[in-house]
Amino acid sequence: MGINRRGEQVVDSPCGDVEVRVLQDGSTGSEMMTVLEVLVGPGGSTPYQANVSHEESWFIYSGDVVFTEGSTRYSLTSGDCVLVAKGVGMSVENVGPEGARIITMSPDPQVVREEMEAGDVEDGSPGGNVLIRAEYEAFEFAPGVMRVDLVDDSRGARSSYFSELSFSPGAHTPNHYHPAHEETMFCIEGEMTAVYGPDDGVPLPAGDAFLCEPTVRHATNNPSSLPSKLLAIHPVLNPPPRVMCD
Repeated sequence: MGINRRGEQVVDSPCGDVEVRVLQDGSTGSEMMTVLEVLVGPGGSTPYQANVSHEESWFIYSGDVVFTEGSTRYSLTSGDCVLVAKGVGMSVENVGPEGARIITMSPDPQVVREEMEAGDVEDGSPGGNVLIRAEYEAFEFAPGVMRVDLVDDSRGARSSYFSELSFSPGAHTPNHYHPAHEETMFCIEGEMTAVYGPDDGVPLPAGDAFLCEPTVRHATNNPSSLPSKLLAIHPVLNPPPRVMCD
């Protein structure tokens, strides 16, 4: 197991208004995925670039942005998510008054990106690869746990699946393991604990990322008196194979 604690995460700044935190990748022990947190300051933007190794998901956790995908530009807000196909150029511009917080995921521990020149770009509407949060209702995954599937085959994913889980106080997910793939759990709000093998109480506060290897029993709990929220991230297509256990 690897928990990448907030204070130990590698931080890079590819340009003045952008900060990138490594939550999981090959450097943290993952063999299957890269998960990053991208913070874009007001008026800032990421370089126009393409992930040339795999598809990549961009989840707008907070903020208002203009997302450029290929030759189309459209607006997104908190809760929206885009699956960008391999080799497609993209960038994000923060058009809100506060910093925009974005979680990215690619099913590759060593992502290869290439900066490129943006061609003619026109305003347009999001396509079927985009989830607009306002159009979707969360469903109950477990007692007290509501889930929204952000990336799956309905968005065109080939090897990515992840969800946002919202926990009521005292709620928990069932114990399980995945036979052949890793899972990353990233706490984005509140105070969680992680189940890992025989250990039922590994602290997982907001900002920490928990990587669980294949075949290892795991789950997540909200032991606090306040709501909490995390992302469950899989480098496989839905439904991710799982085995329930005690």
